[in-house]
Amino acid sequence: MRPLSVYLDSSDFSVLSNAERASAEAPGVLPALQRWIHAGEIECFFSGAHLTEMAPLQATYANAAVSRSAILVALCGRNTMIAHDRLFSMEVRVALGLTTAPVEAMDREGYWFPEGAAELSPVTQLEHELSIKKTIGEIYSSRADRRRAQKRVMKGGKPRPEVQAQLLLAARHGALNEILETIPMRPDAARVLARYIVGDASGAEATAAFESSLRDPSWMVQWFYKHCEALSPFVSWARGPGRQLAGKMMKLWELVQLARANPLLDEKAVAEIYGPSKWAERQELLLAETANRFAAKESAGATLAVQQIDRHCPGLSAAIRSLFSAWQSITFERPRKPKPSDFVDALHAAYAPYVDVFRADGFMAAYIARQANPYGTHVVPKLSELPHAIERRLAQPRMENTGLVAALGNEERAK
Repeated sequence: MRPLSVYLDSSDFSVLSNAERASAEAPGVLPALQRWIHAGEIECFFSGAHLTEMAPLQATYANAAVSRSAILVALCGRNTMIAHDRLFSMEVRVALGLTTAPVEAMDREGYWFPEGAAELSPVTQLEHELSIKKTIGEIYSSRADRRRAQKRVMKGGKPRPEVQAQLLLAARHGALNEILETIPMRPDAARVLARYIVGDASGAEATAAFESSLRDPSWMVQWFYKHCEALSPFVSWARGPGRQLAGKMMKLWELVQLARANPLLDEKAVAEIYGPSKWAERQELLLAETANRFAAKESAGATLAVQQIDRHCPGLSAAIRSLFSAWQSITFERPRKPKPSDFVDALHAAYAPYVDVFRADGFMAAYIARQANPYGTHVVPKLSELPHAIERRLAQPRMENTGLVAALGNEERAK
């Protein structure tokens, strides 16, 4: 029988990494999880959303981030959910009938990062920046001096043999400070990059070395810890999907506030413009817009109806519908200003249909459960309740893979 798949909330890693908090808020949870993992009864999975939330943007919080990441690695190892763009693309391919293979939402080699990681690879960034000609140009200001220097070190557009030998020696054994300061690479991977720069390794080898560092969550957070101030571009790249959702939803919220502040509109008029029926329309518009953006990449001119998206794209549907349900609540039922965490919670929700037990905070749990329960997922609103939920699920029969659970959920929803 396959292990039970468990997805923790980001806050759980914070609680479990602090002995005092764990004892007060979730006594016995960490030992229970460790015992089940050791026995092969459960597997815990992390995602890129977890890592980007852990990444400290200020040095003040770096120590706490390292502690959280240590718990993440202890519980999950390199078990991760795939990046949202990869997940949604797979779901859309199924919806378009381009494949009948079940969506594989999990990766056990740490491939949490989005498609396009190679584009962020230092292979692309440094290919020209660290060339000999550029270096000479920075040292010598006059054209004559640059030409003389180039003749001493270059011949036929390539480094002279004696110069190449020195570069190769430095690449294989020299210091890596500049690379390690600017790029999230382990020292062994940075060494491959240094060799690539001088032609001693291929671009494919350097890119693979870069991605191997990304797949190591403990190293990533160590790098975050040491380079908090240089982190923003990397984190912005990984947080892109959340930022896109946030932009769209914030505009809607601002429009509702403007309408409420308009003395010519009463609550009834505001409800007619932005009430539940209109909110549902916007929800479906965003769902279709997002899915069809992926569909167009897979097949020119392809479009999907909302019913097809709900049926074949459980992750995408769960993310957007959970967010809209929560936002309807905070906009009309329990008004409050949206929080950045609302968007990240929606990104986490995309994985709920693909795991057996899913932890969500108390506010989002009910909304995520509506989307995830048809797929056999048990959503847990409190960390302290997690052991009991896992015990219950362990006692139930399980399918051989979550793809079958999702497939049954799709059939159930379609009835």
